[in-house]
Amino acid sequence: RPEFALAKALVQSALDTLCEALKAGKSDALKTYLKAMSRFRKYSLGNILLITTAYPNATHVAGFRAWRKLGRWVLKGERGIAILAPMVWRRDVRTEPSPYEEQDDDLAEAGMLASDGAMGFKTAHVFDISQTEGKPLPAFSQVAGNPGRYLDQLRRFAAERSIQVQYADFIGGADGASQGGVVRILRGLSAPAELSTLAHEIGHELLHYDKKACSRTVRETEAEAVAFVVCEAVGIKSQNASADYIRLWDGDVETLLASLNRVRDAAMAIIGALDIGEEPGGGSLFSRRTAT
Repeated sequence: RPEFALAKALVQSALDTLCEALKAGKSDALKTYLKAMSRFRKYSLGNILLITTAYPNATHVAGFRAWRKLGRWVLKGERGIAILAPMVWRRDVRTEPSPYEEQDDDLAEAGMLASDGAMGFKTAHVFDISQTEGKPLPAFSQVAGNPGRYLDQLRRFAAERSIQVQYADFIGGADGASQGGVVRILRGLSAPAELSTLAHEIGHELLHYDKKACSRTVRETEAEAVAFVVCEAVGIKSQNASADYIRLWDGDVETLLASLNRVRDAAMAIIGALDIGEEPGGGSLFSRRTAT
């Protein structure tokens, strides 16, 4: 299908752009991507890449009609950000036998219709809030440097995953360590540092039970990327915000994508356990997953 071929070409182009930046040693390209991952938490890896490549400073995105429902209008002359949307079909429960009908685009984008599965993908367009005008969006809470209740929620998440969290006065000069379902955190860290370290070590526990699967450098960088995304989501600065995430890149595209997928899965599992709350509009209009 021409539409699907175009969609695949868009993703490949975005990936090529990222890889070229990494080849040139521009580590900030990955940091920009990780920040976007923390904002667009229900988007797929491919769509985050598309949004970040086309509009690096995007903060809230939605379709044309979705913005209108929120009392905002796309500014004249603005070009949409192309993403991939599933062609989802639903069963018409009013008739039997029941035909399949393509969903209304706006409802499908918002994930509001039950489906029997995606039948393929097509291109769709979203717009960042900066490309719109109208009613201000309702404010939602910002942590602004204080993790508050999130530390308790993170400890509870660990317990639910059978990960023991212990505190120690000395861990060989490190702030934390993890092995075999036990996470050790240096006693006396500030609350933001503790949250960042705990997210890092839980990232190891979720991702690196098989330490032979990748090098120590990749393991540490993946865990730090998980902590970075979690900290960005709750509004605090990661302990290692300046980490060189380019270490996830070793010249192989498939290895990079595998690492980013692992980082996203672990970070989203952790963030999902934190009471961050939905973005304005219930979240589905801003951070829905629209493709795989």
